[in-house]
Amino acid sequence: MKGTLFLFIDESGNFDFSSKGTKYFVLSCLSTFMPVKERGRLIKLRYELLANGVDQEYFHATEDAQAIRDRVFELINSLSDDIEIHSVVAQKNKANPSLYKEEYFKKGKRIERIVGAEFYQRVCQTLLQYVFRRSNFQKATRIVVVLGSIFTRDRQSLILKTLKKYLKENFAMPFEIYFHSSQADLNCQYADYFGWAIAIRWERSELRSYILIKSKVKSEYEIFKRGETLYYQYKN
Repeated sequence: MKGTLFLFIDESGNFDFSSKGTKYFVLSCLSTFMPVKERGRLIKLRYELLANGVDQEYFHATEDAQAIRDRVFELINSLSDDIEIHSVVAQKNKANPSLYKEEYFKKGKRIERIVGAEFYQRVCQTLLQYVFRRSNFQKATRIVVVLGSIFTRDRQSLILKTLKKYLKENFAMPFEIYFHSSQADLNCQYADYFGWAIAIRWERSELRSYILIKSKVKSEYEIFKRGETLYYQYKN
């Protein structure tokens, strides 16, 4: 695996571009050349929980009890500096509807649906730009991208197309892209925790978990920060 840069990408928030949806969509990436180092600690924690009567199949920040979250964040805080976290934060009501809406006519009727293709492409490409700006990227001879299989089939096709195009156009090195269940990969579970901590910081102004991961966060870019137009309002 020498020279292989592993990227574990996870999303937080939803694709509901209305007052009922999340205010932010956050795409985060755990980047590392050493995906095995110290990961056994998370396995050890799981078996410790099982031995104490806690049915912990895998770790997922949104669903885990706070006491379990605390234990996982303790492990995250003690991880070596072989990982980097990069994140792109999008305030959805600042996104021009042309980035996520598609209109077409059927039997004389105008139909509008939320696709999100261009929106996702823009967020994803921006995230990769920040990942690859880091100096340690110069050590890479191969790239492996692992994304959670929670993405829908349509979204997987879109992501695959976006990533392949970007990687082919910008980097003369081999790469692989996989969609794996987060249950199957400890790094995906860590990426979920990092993404969750960043997302609740923006969505709910909760800093407790974010403070524990802050030292690992190398970039956190608000993509529509300069936007002044709000295309819809959120309920209080």
